Amino acid sequence: MKKLNRRQFLKGSGLVTLAGLGGVQVGFGSGLFGGETNSSKDLLIYVFLNGGMDGLNFMPPRSGADYIAYTTQLRPSLHISNNLSLPLNGQNAFGFHPNATGMRDLFNDDKMAIVHATGLVEANRSHFVSTALMELGVETPSSNLGTGWLTRYFNSSLTTPDDALIPSVVPSYNNTDAVLGNPSSLVMGSPDEFSLNQGHWAWESAMQNTLAEIYNTPSSLEDTVANQTLLASQIVQGIDWENYVPDNGAQYPVGYFGNQLRTIAQMYKEQVDLEVAYIPSGGWDTHIGQGTGDTGEFANLVQEVSDGLKALYQDLSANNAGKFTIIVQSEFGRRAYENDSNGTDHGYGNPMFIIGDNVNPGFHGQFPGLATNQLYQEDDVDVTVDYRDVVSEVLMKRMQNRFLGFIFPGYTGYTELGVVNGADLQPVYDFDYDPIFASGFD
Repeated sequence: MKKLNRRQFLKGSGLVTLAGLGGVQVGFGSGLFGGETNSSKDLLIYVFLNGGMDGLNFMPPRSGADYIAYTTQLRPSLHISNNLSLPLNGQNAFGFHPNATGMRDLFNDDKMAIVHATGLVEANRSHFVSTALMELGVETPSSNLGTGWLTRYFNSSLTTPDDALIPSVVPSYNNTDAVLGNPSSLVMGSPDEFSLNQGHWAWESAMQNTLAEIYNTPSSLEDTVANQTLLASQIVQGIDWENYVPDNGAQYPVGYFGNQLRTIAQMYKEQVDLEVAYIPSGGWDTHIGQGTGDTGEFANLVQEVSDGLKALYQDLSANNAGKFTIIVQSEFGRRAYENDSNGTDHGYGNPMFIIGDNVNPGFHGQFPGLATNQLYQEDDVDVTVDYRDVVSEVLMKRMQNRFLGFIFPGYTGYTELGVVNGADLQPVYDFDYDPIFASGFD
């Protein structure tokens, strides 16, 4: 393909929808950006628990002053007592929700790191604003970039293969700003529905073959994107989704979240060059009827996520041990105090979970405490760890991308937590060039 200049690239590099693919967004990978293959990188699976997951009941205190404050002052009728919470090896202060047996097992098998009290640098109790800030990777709502943090991750990657087929996928009917402006991201609600859908169904194969011939020799960026879109469509349709058998006896939970995880595992095994999967999971806004113990809305969500994550680890580790990292977070935690509706309101600090064979297992960061004078504004678990410190450590050590200032604009204070093992890279905060145009552009 002929060399493209900056103007041509900008004209055609937006998210492109091929007529007939029902709005599914697909890009051309990183082949236009240059780079070299590095198979030592992990698959990054990023699970975002939309709605504000209640970290205090997901990972409740089990002893000491925090347990007393939690059970008597803050949540007298909504706490998880220490005769119900799941104990953890070598840990007295915290346990897991009684339905989180899968995550308990991962922790006790040294496959999980937990980071206390993470969140935005400045508190924001708005779902919309907090989620947008985290997905865009910025600090203030006034930032206007037009790209998400995963977009900038790929744009600055020096190790994403030139000919990557499907390097990024969001298995959801709802897109995420994390891949905003990312031409390398495939967004699909269900692989069974990913197909050409214009015209009579009987014409589908002929239409796809005809379009493939038209775009087989791309002469422009638009043709390249269309060709990649058709290729992705053919790849997805060629996978036997219905008869997939997970490895290691893994059993995904019934429901959409389990289907999302299963889709990622199967795509990765099909060797489509999958590098990042971003999985949004909703329903965590538990203002009313949150429930206690092992019953109720919250308990059901915990079990689904916990069972799903354990199944995903089992499935992938059978033949890909040490080759994937899972990050789990939410936009904020819940208020430390229970409300009058058997629920909890929007809060601040929350744990993050990192799962894989290369984690340094156990707890990291500092839990600020639950005494009134230790709570943020006397209401919420405070934040002691910038969530970007956690993500950045995984990006550098496992994904081999150290351009943190480009991925997270305005971020300059990376603090290593020792959450994972991996490449010893130093962060880069400033650029003298735009990495998108660093290879092969006039």
